[in-house]
Amino acid sequence: MRAKRTPPQFIPCRGRGCAPPGPRESPRIRRHACSCGEPRFLSWRMSWGRPGNGLGVGIKFGICLHHRHRRLGARRSWSRPRVPPGRLRAPPAFDRRPVMALVRRFVTTLVALLIPAAPALAQDLYDTTVLRTFHIQFRDANWLTLLRQNYSSETPILADLTVDGVTYPSVGVRIRGNTSYTALPSGSEKFSLKIYVDHVDPNQELMGYDTINLNNAFRDPTFCREVAYNNYVARFMPNPRANHALVTLNGQNWGVYCNIQQPDKRMLRDFFTNADGLRIRCPNNPNGPGLRYNGALPSGYTGYEIQEPGGLADPWGALIAVCNVLTNEPLATWPNMDTLFAIDPSIWSVVLENLLTDDDSYINKGADFMTYRDPLDGRTHLLQRDANETFTQSAWSITRNFTSTSKPVLSRMLAVAELRQRYMAHYRTARTDVNWAYFGPIFTAHRNLIDAAVQADPKKLYSYALFQANFTSTVNMPYTGIAGGNIVGLQQFVDQRVAFLNGNAELVANGPTIVSVTPSTATPIPGNQVVISANVTPAGSAVSRVELFYRPGPAGVFQRVLMSGAGPTYTATIPLTGTPGQRVAYYVAATAANAYASLTFSPRLAERGPQFIEYGVSGQPGMRITEWMYAGINGEFVEFTNMSAVPIDMTGWSMDDDHATPGAFDLSAFGVVQPGESVIVTENTASVFRAGWGIPPQVKILGQLGSASGNGLGRNDQVHLFNHLGQPVDRIYYGDQTYPGTVRTLNASAQTCSDHLGLNALDQWRLSVSGDEFGSYTAFGDTGTPGFYFMRSCCPADWNADGVVDFNDLLAFLNDYNAGDPRADVNRDGVVDFNDFLAFLNDYNTPC
Repeated sequence: MRAKRTPPQFIPCRGRGCAPPGPRESPRIRRHACSCGEPRFLSWRMSWGRPGNGLGVGIKFGICLHHRHRRLGARRSWSRPRVPPGRLRAPPAFDRRPVMALVRRFVTTLVALLIPAAPALAQDLYDTTVLRTFHIQFRDANWLTLLRQNYSSETPILADLTVDGVTYPSVGVRIRGNTSYTALPSGSEKFSLKIYVDHVDPNQELMGYDTINLNNAFRDPTFCREVAYNNYVARFMPNPRANHALVTLNGQNWGVYCNIQQPDKRMLRDFFTNADGLRIRCPNNPNGPGLRYNGALPSGYTGYEIQEPGGLADPWGALIAVCNVLTNEPLATWPNMDTLFAIDPSIWSVVLENLLTDDDSYINKGADFMTYRDPLDGRTHLLQRDANETFTQSAWSITRNFTSTSKPVLSRMLAVAELRQRYMAHYRTARTDVNWAYFGPIFTAHRNLIDAAVQADPKKLYSYALFQANFTSTVNMPYTGIAGGNIVGLQQFVDQRVAFLNGNAELVANGPTIVSVTPSTATPIPGNQVVISANVTPAGSAVSRVELFYRPGPAGVFQRVLMSGAGPTYTATIPLTGTPGQRVAYYVAATAANAYASLTFSPRLAERGPQFIEYGVSGQPGMRITEWMYAGINGEFVEFTNMSAVPIDMTGWSMDDDHATPGAFDLSAFGVVQPGESVIVTENTASVFRAGWGIPPQVKILGQLGSASGNGLGRNDQVHLFNHLGQPVDRIYYGDQTYPGTVRTLNASAQTCSDHLGLNALDQWRLSVSGDEFGSYTAFGDTGTPGFYFMRSCCPADWNADGVVDFNDLLAFLNDYNAGDPRADVNRDGVVDFNDFLAFLNDYNTPC
């Protein structure tokens, strides 16, 4: 196939439009409107195709030659799918032109014949819009008897699990729960189940999870309380996510279940930089230990279970130290509590338990909770673990059990006036969406999703009529004991709870309004200080003080500085000079001059969701993170690109996830990386990843990220790049849950233009879309350009990247163009030719 090019010709303009196509022009090409209105217009047309084969393409370019309007236009017309010509150079497989689409289609087809088929998309196991079926096939004929016999010992029995057409062999299954099993009505077989996907194969997972909890919605005719509660709590603090599922046991329909995420290390990774710390469970107990001090010996703490020792030589000693400081620390020196027990983050847990009335909770029983000790700072966080009895008690006092000495988090810690007002401030934030306008659509969506399945559920505890009625009305559950009695309707509860809370004077006494909080710069140069400004106005009462809270590192106690000003503007300087890559968290607190000293925070989540400033890692271009995807059919990956003008030897270099530890994953095998060259790290094997994406052999790939070191990527995670000295070179902090509104790289990578590289500016990254300016394409349901970074600048015409588009950029481009530099291939067709010159002129005349 040859490229046939018609010579340039001048076509006079007619008014504001150009002449109709000439005799050698394709009738499919519409005329180009010449906005200059001048009688001079350069027309250029190229066409490809074989005579008579029915395949062809034409491109007509036009340039207005008026001295004030150097405007480039281009029109493309397509007859049928084209096959344009052109020699291919590396990187050939990622050209956006249709010929490469055909090449990719061929490669994809070939690969599909060589490797096993994969599911269409990596999926979210807790997507609330999806009702999956868990098909469990037990190996033993007497499986039902074995399940019941093994309840007390918690011994799983073998089964095969099939979900979405994929079978996971040799999983372990057991009955789970406390009263949800022991108090079941006589003859009921609607027991809750726990599935260990990795029971035999330690590497086996279901959509990234190795433990599944299927709960029976005990005491909930709607099946929705536990799901809605968990997802609401997860908006504010580390907590399991949830949705609904269908279950079959050996081919029999077992009906609808609540699918609740396991509160384990996998969950913690979405919220903590390091999820390997001490994790303790306090099981259900009507008179729970409540973190009160009970002596210096572990024998006094039998109500707790250590699930993960966190590498501590004495994990019991760590728990006892927390109980001691909560119970015995003088309230005048309460900040000492914060060094061992994360006060502000833990307040959220008791706020949410109270707000939506969690019966199985710390605030009610002093039990059914868990704690996590962050190894980065040694502080323990109070978390939740059981939510099957919620949305029921609309008249709970907001200070429920604040005088209970068995619960020192309530009776002692929140006895401190300032901390009590933190509790009230967080309560006001959490209750913002507690109304039927918010919860009504959520419960309606859940009901619509499971309605038919509930009606067909032969094992359900409560009738379909009760299911329908309990969304709005109180119903009577027709059993004796715990399984029976009245339960308030969901809409009734929400409306009554709102009315009850509105009657509490302390709660409705608002703190000042924090209109805005801004840093003098969010990306300071190392060695410089940053000034934080807050615009604060009264909200019913005068502003008594405004304070800045900041944390110099990724964990630890926040320090405070009084902000100066007479209002509405208050300022304070963060009293530190940053080091390269240092990330400083901060938030602002404003106190009202009312009877309660009511507080307001900005951001409203305070320590759970602060703002950040981040000191640059280097003022010079170098190796940069240019693309990443945390989950995909072809595996997660990170791409690094040498953005400098000199080769970089990566011997001794390393990367890590949110542990941020130099040397964690060795990158020495990349060797010398040339200017403009991209390299890839993936969790998959290098060969499978290369085949899946169709990546040429010259692209360097290192596989099996996380297989040994455990530093694979999560949904909310970090990527850190270190040089041979262990110094930070680049990093990106990401996560659509941690940073709402930012990208979620599930089946699509994130990329950004070169101006934003190295800044950790997550809001400037966007998801790859097939055919975008990065040259993205789709392979087996994943979209990106692993191995090739195409963008030069956020302003394409700023060729010399000096921040200004001027004649120097044109000269710089012409130098690259005349040298045949691959960077001058503006249109990404694999050839540096006159079409690239025209494409650059189009960019040059388009304002950035």
